[in-house]
Parts: sequence; structure tokens; C-alpha cells
Amino acid sequence: MKERELDATKDRVLMRDFRKSDLNDLLDLVPRCFAKEFEVTGFDPEHIRSMVNRAFGRTGRLFLGLLRLFGREPMRFLVVEVDSKVVGTTIVNSRGKTGYISSVMVHPEYRRKGIATRLLKDATAHIQRKRMRRAVLHVDSTNTPAIDLYAKMGFRSFEHIAHLIGETNSLSALEDTDEIKTRPVKKDDFDEVYTLIRASEDPNRLKIFGFSKDNLKTPFLQRLLHFSTQKKIVAILDGKIVGYAETSYTTPKQAGSISSIHAIAQNRSSEVERVLISAGIKEIRKGGANRIRAPVSSVKLELIEALKSLGFRESLAMDGMCIEV
Repeated sequence: MKERELDATKDRVLMRDFRKSDLNDLLDLVPRCFAKEFEVTGFDPEHIRSMVNRAFGRTGRLFLGLLRLFGREPMRFLVVEVDSKVVGTTIVNSRGKTGYISSVMVHPEYRRKGIATRLLKDATAHIQRKRMRRAVLHVDSTNTPAIDLYAKMGFRSFEHIAHLIGETNSLSALEDTDEIKTRPVKKDDFDEVYTLIRASEDPNRLKIFGFSKDNLKTPFLQRLLHFSTQKKIVAILDGKIVGYAETSYTTPKQAGSISSIHAIAQNRSSEVERVLISAGIKEIRKGGANRIRAPVSSVKLELIEALKSLGFRESLAMDGMCIEV
């Protein structure tokens, strides 16, 4: 669509909440906007369709309505409509005092017309209304136009994330050692895991995301609607928790994920990380995912090397940006 054609329809540009009837437009929009990212993560339109149907089915609508009534709305899904067609979307997830803005998408034919700006302004206004302290998002490090827009709106960079990927069946997976064992997280582990993460993660990142012990719990919507299969793993050495990681997977068409990998800083931390990653690979193999990705801060060089030693390779870089509201 040409610029003048959009100007002529300005009165028909509408910002509103997502409806289930928008699903087909969404499935057309997503691969157009994130083709590069989907080379890493994979794309399964039927899984997206299933998630939307669950979230907007009778049970999902009932619980989301109750949460909204009590001011505890876990997310807001915004769309921009032009001439009855969805041409842009974004999602705001509530993470305590932080609003996480994900999937800022604008159809290629409608870019550079102020639509992304409108989406971001509405998203940050929602975050402010909910009395959250800051807005956070991640953007492809090579997407200069988007980074420039976010910077112009006041967002500042605070982290650089490397996404490493590997084909599931070609990755190495070590066995637990005689000394280091892995097992699923138990509720009684939360205090130790919380202390481990506080000691091993960048304090600024923890502050920006408002990290607390509650973050170790599975989010309510995930428990209710089961969008993915998630596993949390700890590594045990001499009876103490010395490592932690989270895994998730959906369908074979979409990459599984090993994230939030932490180990106590010591001479054996690399070995702990390798054993944790190996346990994650085995879990995801059970789910049939053909590819696994691992997002890691670019400053965690030892962890990146541990992943590469098991067959992962760097593929995508993302910048984390935030703004106080």
C-alpha cells in the first residue's frame, strides 16, 4: 500500500484488543515480520492456532475476565487494524513491577507510517496504568530501524543476548558424573535456587526484571492453559544445589529451549553447566523437537563455550532495552 493510500484511510486506523476472529490475519502477519527469527525458533501455525483457541475458549476467557476484574490482568494483546485488516500487533506481559513488551509486529506494507510508535505508546501507557515501574523488550541486534525507534522513545540498552542453536539429534548429551547429579526441581529447592541465581546473575538484570522468588513458580496462564511443556532442573554436588536450568518445548516444528542456566562460580562451574545442558537436551528430545536454542548473555563466555562444546552454534543476537515509566 502506498503512503498516500494509508493517509486517505487515517480515520479507519483502529487500535484495539485482539479478538479470536483476528487469528487468520495474525497467522499471515507473524511469518512476514519475523522470518529471520523463525529460521532459529521454527514456526508452527497450528500451535499458535491452538494457543489462541485455548486462551479465548470458555475457560480461558472466564479466568482472564476474573483476573482483569481484580486488576491482575497477566497480559494485554493489542492490534492495529486498517480497513478491517490487522496490520500490527504487540503483547504486554506483566512480570511483577515490569511490563515485558513482546512481538512488536507491523506488516511490511504498512511500516514507517507511525503504527509501531502507536503500538509502543499504547503498550507503555498500559504498563503505566498498571503501576508497573518499567517496560522491557528485546530486538534483533541488526534491526537498526527498530532500535532507533525504541531509542527515540527513551528505551536504553542493558544487555546483549546470543542465541545458540543446535539440531537436537546432533548435539552431544553427557551423562551425570559420579559427583554431579541432576534432577527436577522440588518446591523445597526454591530458597537454594533463588540464592544461586542472585549470586550468579547480573544484579542490574535482576533489578530490571524485578526478580523475586515468585519468578521460580510456573506462571498461572501456563499452568491453566499449558502452552508448552516446561521442566526445571537442578544440579547437585555434595548434597548441595550448584546449578539450575529451565527447559521448554512445544511441537517438532518449533525449537525447544534451554534457558536461565546458572552455576555457582567455581573451578567446576563449566562442568556443572555442561551436565545441566545435557539434561535439558535429553528432556527436549523426549518431546520430539528437531532443534534446540539457548539464549545466553554475551558476557557469559564460559557458558557459551560449554554450549559450543556440546554442538551448539551462535545464530542470532538480540539487544535488551528498557525504559522507566
